[in-house]
Amino acid sequence: MKLWYSTTSSFARKVVATLKYHQLENQVEMLRITDSFDPNSPHNQHNPLGRIPALQIENGEWLFGSLLISQYLDSIGLQPTLFPMNGKRWQVLGLHALVEGILENTTPMIVVERRFRPENEWWKARHHQLMERNIRSFMQLEEKLAKFGDELNIGTLSAVCLIDWWQFRPDNTGYDLEKNFPNLTEWAAKMNTKYPCLQTTTPTV
Repeated sequence: MKLWYSTTSSFARKVVATLKYHQLENQVEMLRITDSFDPNSPHNQHNPLGRIPALQIENGEWLFGSLLISQYLDSIGLQPTLFPMNGKRWQVLGLHALVEGILENTTPMIVVERRFRPENEWWKARHHQLMERNIRSFMQLEEKLAKFGDELNIGTLSAVCLIDWWQFRPDNTGYDLEKNFPNLTEWAAKMNTKYPCLQTTTPTV
């Protein structure tokens, strides 16, 4: 198998952390992407969507999207599943959906515009609207995480990836998460300490 990934992407980190949790490193060729916008980058030549993460499985078929890839890796792993089938399943997936929503609010509009466009071209009213939604969502995230403690599942794993990524890109998000939601950043730090699959995948350039 081949995995196209980035060390700065929260979506990609979710997949890599899932892979490491299930100790599948020997089964996957890791192909790191350093410039996702470079048309000559291998992931834009061989990966039809040109998005990361992307996983090519043994039969050549492509799997796209961090949730689908994580589910696939989880299905072939030998560790306890990150996708519980008991009564917690919908709580876990609901938590994951909230995390994904915050990232989808933030990444394409706020971060990409702030990084690659001059300030006079920013859609500031839209940025403000999305940040208001994010702040409300972080409040709900704090409430949801209290129900899980230090349990590792796809929802809590994704939440750590989100929180660490937000602190990794403070100039782009323009919002101090540690100052405004210290419980979230403290919780993520504890999860990173407890689980090697998180500790070894923290975002880096």
